[in-house]
Amino acid sequence: MRDNRVLFLFIFMISAFSILIGRAFYLQVINWQDYRLNVLDMSTRVYKIPGRRGDIYDKNGNLLAWNEKRYKLNLTSENLDSNEEEKLKGILKYSNVDINNLLDDLNFNKEADLKISSTTAKKVDSMDNIVVYENYIRKYSHDSLYHILGYVDNEGVPRTGIEREFNELLKGKEGYKIVTISPSGYIESTIEQVPSIKGNDIYLTLDIELQKKIYDYMEEHNHVGSVIISEPSNGSILAMVSYPAPNPNDFSRGLSNIEFRRILNDAKSPLLNRSISASFAPGSVLKPFIAYSALEYGISPEATINTTGRYNLYNSSGNRIATFDDWNLIGHGVVDLVKSLRVSANSYYYSLGEKIGIDFLYQQAEKYSLTEKTGVDLPGEITGVFPSEEWKRERFGEPWYPGETVQAFIGQSYIQMTPIQILRYYNILAEHGQYYNFHVYDKTKNSFDEVINEYDKKLSTSYELDEEYLSYILQGLNEVTSYPGDSQNGGTAYEYFKDADYKIAGKTGTAQVSGGKRSHAWFAGFTQEPEKNYSIVVFVENGGFGSSVAVPIAREFLDMVMVESR
Repeated sequence: MRDNRVLFLFIFMISAFSILIGRAFYLQVINWQDYRLNVLDMSTRVYKIPGRRGDIYDKNGNLLAWNEKRYKLNLTSENLDSNEEEKLKGILKYSNVDINNLLDDLNFNKEADLKISSTTAKKVDSMDNIVVYENYIRKYSHDSLYHILGYVDNEGVPRTGIEREFNELLKGKEGYKIVTISPSGYIESTIEQVPSIKGNDIYLTLDIELQKKIYDYMEEHNHVGSVIISEPSNGSILAMVSYPAPNPNDFSRGLSNIEFRRILNDAKSPLLNRSISASFAPGSVLKPFIAYSALEYGISPEATINTTGRYNLYNSSGNRIATFDDWNLIGHGVVDLVKSLRVSANSYYYSLGEKIGIDFLYQQAEKYSLTEKTGVDLPGEITGVFPSEEWKRERFGEPWYPGETVQAFIGQSYIQMTPIQILRYYNILAEHGQYYNFHVYDKTKNSFDEVINEYDKKLSTSYELDEEYLSYILQGLNEVTSYPGDSQNGGTAYEYFKDADYKIAGKTGTAQVSGGKRSHAWFAGFTQEPEKNYSIVVFVENGGFGSSVAVPIAREFLDMVMVESR
C-alpha cells in the first residue's frame, strides 16, 4: 500500500515538472516573439506631443490668436530623490519658476507645465527620469475677440466661436515620443520620436484696430451693447463688438471656480453676445421695414396725417380706449411717408397699424425672414420674435388687442430682434433686395503660406423690391442724416451727420423698456458712395435716446472706415 502512494507521488511530480518544462519551451522557443513584445510593452511609454494650432489673423495680417510655447514635464519614476531635486533646482536656478510647486507637481501628479526657454528645456530633458516635450497655451490679442473667436481651454479643446467652428482647419496633427523605461522608472532609450505638425492659419474679415477702438469707446462711456460694421455687397464683417466681454486669455489658462462665478454673476452679463445671441425691442429702426410693407399693402406715399403729439385709439363704437404719445410732444405737423422716416413720427405709424393690422405685418416679416437667423458663421445665433394674433393665442392663451398693434408698428409690443438681424434688413435695402450672407471667415493658409481655401461671397436671398417704393424709403433715410430743421421737421440724426463728407442713409431708434429702465438706443444705416460702402448697427442697452447716444458712435466709426477705404 505504501509503495503505491510513493509511486503516485512520483508520477505527480514528474507530470508537474513536465508541464513547467513544456510551458517554458512554449514561451521561450515557440512563442518567443509575442513574449518579447509583452515584456517590451511593459517597459515602454508613449507620450503624445500636441499639434500646434494654426494662428488666426485679421484682414490686415494682424495676429488675433496664437500659441504660447510651454513645456510639459513627465516624471517616469516613482518620485525624485534628493540628488535629482537638487539637479533640477540647479537647472532652473535662473528661470522664473516656483521650484517647490514644481517638485510637488512632479512627485504627486507626475507632470508639470512650465514656461521656460528651449535651452533650459533640453537640460531638463537630459535627466534620466523626466520626459520633456512642447506644449502650447492659446493667447488672444484683445477682450473684444471673446464673442468672435471663442477660446481653446487649457486642455486644448476649442469651446466656442471661430475656434470651434473652424477647428478642423486650425487643429494640428499630434506627434509622439516612445521611450523605454527601466524597472526602476528611468529612461533607457528613445525608440521613436515623431514631431507634431502645425495646423493651418485662418484669416478673418475683421479689422482688429477698428474692433479695439469701438470696444474701448463702449468701455470708456460705459455703454453696454453692440456695434457691427459690414460690407453689404459681400456680407463681410469688419467689426462685431459686444460690450462687455471677458478676457479670453483667462479661459485659455483655466479659471478657478471663484473667478468663473464672478464672471457668471456679473450684472452686465459679459458672457452674453449681444450682437447675435440676445434680442431686444428694435423701436424705430424697424420703421423702414414697416413703411415699405405699407407701400406693398397699398398705402400711398403721399397720404398724410396731421400729428399733434398725441394719438387717440377708438373702438368700433367710437369711444376712445387709449392714447399714445409721440416722442415729440408737440407733434410734427402734416406728415407723409418720407417725412415720417425723417422725423420718426410715431403717430404716422400708429395710423398705419390701424389701417393694416398685425397679421399683414407678420406675413411681411415672414416673407423677408426678418427674425430668422442670418446665417453668420458663428455659433450661438438666435431667432427673434415677430408676433401675430395666432402667436399670442398659442403663447399666452389671450386675444390680440388693438393697442398691441399700434405699438408693434413702432417696433415695440412683443417684437424682439438681434442687432445682426436689424443690420441684415438694412443690407437688403442697401443692395436693392439682395442679401449676401454675413461672414467673418476669409481664407485659410497652410504652413507654406499658400492659400488653400477662400471664402466665396454667397448671395443668400434675393428679394424683388419695387424700385419706386424703395426710392421713397431711401429718400426718407437720407433725410434722417441730411435734412436740417427743428424737432418737428429736421432729420433725427442731422446734427451729427450734417458735415459728413459721405452720403449716409440711416434711422435712429429709441425703444422703450418696461420696469422703469431707460430706453434702448439704436442707429442703423449704410453709406451710399460710388465705390465701396459699409453698413452699421449700433445698439446701447438702456442707453437712452438713439439720436444722442447711438448716432455719435455710428458717426465716429463710419468716419474711420470711410477714410481707410479711400
